Amino acid sequence: ALKGAPENITEPRFFAYRASLLLGVGRVDEAGPDLDRALKLNATYSDALALQSIIAVVQNDKEKALGIAQKAVTANPKSAAALTALSYAQQANFNLDGARTSLQQAVQAEPNNALAWARLAEIHLSFANLDDALAAAQKAVALNPNLSRTQMVLGFAHLVRVNTEDAKKAFEKAIELDQADALSRLGLGLGKIRDGELVDGRKELEVAASLDANNSIVRSYLGKAYYEEKRSDLAERDYATAKELDPKDPTPYFYDAIQKQTTNRPVEALQDMEKAIELND
Repeated sequence: ALKGAPENITEPRFFAYRASLLLGVGRVDEAGPDLDRALKLNATYSDALALQSIIAVVQNDKEKALGIAQKAVTANPKSAAALTALSYAQQANFNLDGARTSLQQAVQAEPNNALAWARLAEIHLSFANLDDALAAAQKAVALNPNLSRTQMVLGFAHLVRVNTEDAKKAFEKAIELDQADALSRLGLGLGKIRDGELVDGRKELEVAASLDANNSIVRSYLGKAYYEEKRSDLAERDYATAKELDPKDPTPYFYDAIQKQTTNRPVEALQDMEKAIELND
């Protein structure tokens, strides 16, 4: 619908909105010029700055992301988008307490913002505050049940409580809303495996890996599923890939240690287990 818009628009909100749509389908190169135009029209336009910060987070430019997000919040302290962007930048800089505070401010500023509530649920999960995570996820779904993100977060909030039936329903709804969401496939696969549906669960993890081949966590759990099926070569392949993708994650080293111990390689198993302990402090 936006393709019919005239070229002489001077409203920064238009360009920030179009950029958000482009980012939603991964077209970063096209979104950048729209954000530049929005900020040329208004150098302190908070929504455009928030999107620029998110791009910097994804590109692993953590300091830049934090600086831009702080500028966005300064421009509009009551913007849930700016505060949510700040939470991502703070998390990228290992400041989880700050991220949680920013999100609590976001839902206070905009109580009906479903994405802010979903993001708050994620942070509560990071702190293992399971009751708060579930409450925030349910609030997000109540506000907007047709967002894949809200359903996906609700799925994980149920999954960590070992409520697999409700978790699988939420993940299935999230997949229905967004077929390309690897995390919902990961969650559904873990839920099925937890319920003893190993083959079906492993297939979901394979789909997740095909959707996001560079996701270390997906690779670790796919390797674990192959291990459970006694497919050692495939398990070791995915553990090796996971280690390469995220060298600081203890998960693949831990699972690989179990795999190597099972296949009578105790020295290598010990090395991997010691590495997992080192990474996990």
